[in-house]
This record gives sequence, C-alpha cells and structure tokens, in this order.
Amino acid sequence: SPRWLVQNGQLVEAERVLSLVYPEGYNTSLVVNDIKDAISREQAAEQAVGWEVIFHPSPAFRRMLFVGVGSAIAQQIVGIDAIQYFMMYIIERAGVENRTSQSIILIILGLLKLTVIYIAGTYFDRKGRRPLLITSCIGMAIACFMISFSFVWEGGGTFVGLAALGLYLSVFSLGMGPGAWLIPSEVFSTTIRAKAMSISTFLNRVTATIVTSTFLSVADMMTWSGYFAMLGAVCLLVTIYFYIYLPETKGRSLEDMTVYFAEVT
Repeated sequence: SPRWLVQNGQLVEAERVLSLVYPEGYNTSLVVNDIKDAISREQAAEQAVGWEVIFHPSPAFRRMLFVGVGSAIAQQIVGIDAIQYFMMYIIERAGVENRTSQSIILIILGLLKLTVIYIAGTYFDRKGRRPLLITSCIGMAIACFMISFSFVWEGGGTFVGLAALGLYLSVFSLGMGPGAWLIPSEVFSTTIRAKAMSISTFLNRVTATIVTSTFLSVADMMTWSGYFAMLGAVCLLVTIYFYIYLPETKGRSLEDMTVYFAEVT
C-alpha cells in the first residue's frame, strides 16, 4: 500500500501507486506528504500511550479490541486447525480405511481449499468483508451438523461426511480463513495497531493450541457426532457475534473506522 511504501522510504513508488487511484494530473506528492505527517504523529502517539490504552481502553478502543481480537479468536474456535491436523483420522473414522483412498481424498480436499482461497481473494473486495464472514460461518455450521449426522447414519454416512468436510474447508477459505486476519488489520487504530495485532496473533495461536490438543479426548468423551454438533453450535454463535458487532470495513480508511467506533460507543 502507499502507506507501507512511505513508511519504508519508497516515496517514488508510493506516488506511482497513488497515481493509479487519483485522477490524472492530481498532485500525489501532496498525498505522500500527508501520509508522512500522519505516520509521524501516529508513531509519537503510540510511544506516548504505551500499554495503558490496551489494559484500560476507552469505550471506543474496547469495542475495537472486541471486534479485532474476537475475529482472530473466532477463526480458531470453530475448529479449523484441529480438523486439518486430524483430517486423516477423521476420514478413517468416517469409514474410509484404504490408505490410497485416504491420500486421494486429502489431495482433493487440499486442492478444493486452495481453489476457494483464490476465489475469496477476488470476492472480498467486491462483496465486502461482513457478508462473506457471516456466510462462511453459516456454511461451517451446516457442514459440522452434516458431519455429526454422518457419524450416526449407517450406510450412507461416509459420503455425507466427506462431502461435509469439503463444504467446511471451502466455506472456511471463502470467509473466515482470510477474513479473520483482514478485519483486525482494518479496524485497529494506528495508535494501538502493533500491540493489538500482537495480542490478536497470540490469542489466535493459544486458542488453536487448546482446541487442537483437546480434540481427540473431547471427541471420544462426547462421541464424534456430539463433538461436531458442538462445533456447529459454536459456528452459529460466531455468526451471531459477527452479525451484531462486525462493521463493514470495505473501502473505509483507518480514520473512518476510528470515527465509527467512537460514534457507536
């Protein structure tokens, strides 16, 4: 972005990129100077406030942290890492015991996930962040309930389970996968950005560790059907969270989002 280029001293390149956005003949050097001034002010503000603004935030910053950090946690609480790490185990429990067949299924699921990530890259800027994230969560909830059903359906459960796994990975890659990192980068004010992103990343990995390390034991305790039904319920709760609290960040500057959180609180 022009902001990143200016921050790293690449002023000529920043002007070139800005010339693609502004009308022909517009003096983009003025914009570059404004960005330089804004970065200087923000760096001074960040050094001045320290961690106090994180541990004792104002209502606007508290809502901002709730949305940004919550998105990072939500990405892992829906069980994606656990499902990916134990994919072979899940496929085996679904009824596919042949190793060659398991490997082929893994390759197909991986290619499907890769393809949908490419599609998501184009749709996030066209459709917006909020609708794709909400759609993603609803799709994952449906997929988890289908997987839950597949474990208790004798005879036809294998096909349903594998189709549901494909659906889960696809809709995760469509919204929650890229969106859970895009949202924090677009809602955190530059005053708290570095610290807030650090907290988001840390809690994302902590959540992933907890969900992954307890996956097998909890699934055995609850039954596999019960565990995926629980994941489906969690996906629905995350859907409600996004619906209530997540603003649309498409096309809005960091300054716009700061004003939004100030107004909404």
